[in-house]
Amino acid sequence: MNDTLPDFIRFGRAICGDLGQAERREWWLSNSLGAYAAGTVAETLTRRYHGLLIAPVDPPLGRWLVLSKADATLLDGDREIPLFSNRWGGGAVNPEGHVHLESFHLHGRMPVWRYALGDRVIEQRIWLEPGANTVYVAWRLEIEPPRPSGTPLLS
Repeated sequence: MNDTLPDFIRFGRAICGDLGQAERREWWLSNSLGAYAAGTVAETLTRRYHGLLIAPVDPPLGRWLVLSKADATLLDGDREIPLFSNRWGGGAVNPEGHVHLESFHLHGRMPVWRYALGDRVIEQRIWLEPGANTVYVAWRLEIEPPRPSGTPLLS
């Protein structure tokens, strides 16, 4: 029996680069105890139930938002490059880290974002520990080998 899940959900730059399209696509994880994590492909929180850890306090009801989000900023010398976006009540988006979002896919059940910054790619993954009210967020820096000019960073 094959225990791996196929990658059915995959969005490239055409969806990820359009904030409105990326906000209309959502992901959701659970831990089998009633806790969950949910959000948009753009990583903006557009609904009350979005967050990295929403856990039951008095199961099956009474869920609380324990962790709303984990914002990352790439430090490159004196430059600070946000890898997150916030949509504020009046509709303003600041910072605009989503402009670096190159792709999103589900690796099995795990959401994976890839941010492209020149010759660097930063991958972000989120997962919940099964049977525990614990969320993990990991970032990994990849250095891309030099490409001929005019070649796109990711296909």
